[in-house]
Amino acid sequence: MQLEDIKLFIFDWDGTLSTSTALVRFSRFFKTRYSPKYISEHSYLFKSRPDLGHADISLMHEEEEKNLLYAKLYEIYTVFTRPKLREGAVELLSLLKKEGKKTAVFTDAKRYRTIREIRMNGISKKIDYLLSADSIGAYKPNPTGLEIIVREAGVSKRSSVYVGDMASDIFTAKFAGIHSCAVGGGMNSIDALKDAKPDFVFSSTEEMARYFAER
Repeated sequence: MQLEDIKLFIFDWDGTLSTSTALVRFSRFFKTRYSPKYISEHSYLFKSRPDLGHADISLMHEEEEKNLLYAKLYEIYTVFTRPKLREGAVELLSLLKKEGKKTAVFTDAKRYRTIREIRMNGISKKIDYLLSADSIGAYKPNPTGLEIIVREAGVSKRSSVYVGDMASDIFTAKFAGIHSCAVGGGMNSIDALKDAKPDFVFSSTEEMARYFAER
């Protein structure tokens, strides 16, 4: 299957659609529990959790952050460092929507923060679904989040792809049984991404946008 034949494009957020700031890199350093080698050798540990059932994947409402300290720190953070999108992200999402594709975001980041940043950057209408691993308690490379989005979107796994900037994103897609697409320039080097053997590879989000612009 060619990438242009895909019907559902699910994106990672930090480093894939948004820029990876120092704060995100710092938090990811502590959140990254498994190396690509460990994931590959222990794939049996990362099984789907069907008991989680359905989840809210809409962008209709912004949840109030229960952790008041986190919310306050986030507000201070955005005053000094406005979250931005990666080069080509808006163009890519616009092209996909123009072609009638469904778009979604699946991220380990908090739903509260992700919704705020999506709205800050004015792309709410370009994204159909959002699911935070934090909200279901199943973090990547556990595939449950991707499976929930695919099911709720009413698209087959064969017609779905997960786009990410880390090797763990590629493994998450593989464990979910959907296509994987790596974009360089994020958290992992392009060589590390290729080692995870994604179905599609681009040097950057901008290059992926050019690919669709030339179709």
